[in-house]
Amino acid sequence: MQDDYARKLEDQKGLFKQLGIKLNALTIHEKDFDVKMRGYEKEEVDRFLDDVIVDYERFYDIITDLLDKYKEIQRRQASWEEEKKVNAMRKPALDPTQSVDRRVVEDGIRQLERSLEQLKIQIRD
Repeated sequence: MQDDYARKLEDQKGLFKQLGIKLNALTIHEKDFDVKMRGYEKEEVDRFLDDVIVDYERFYDIITDLLDKYKEIQRRQASWEEEKKVNAMRKPALDPTQSVDRRVVEDGIRQLERSLEQLKIQIRD
């Protein structure tokens, strides 16, 4: 349990350093204040700092959860983009009749019909 907490604190320190956050839960917990004649009540300060530590740990958990979700979204998007590329490569070539101008086809049919009519006339004669 102690090792898990120490690992969590190290991860937290690394993340907070990246984010430019100076304090972490351990730093707050270990902070000692000088005692002066008219200073604050030590137990009251300690209770307050304990609440701050709980909030810091909650913030850390939220931040790491959000970062994990962000990384998962990035991973899914990269996978989706890769799948999209693969699917684009797998698409069959266009049907050749779709790329031909309709007028050219119609002209060709009319010419064939005329040729057939001419052949029929030649055969009768």
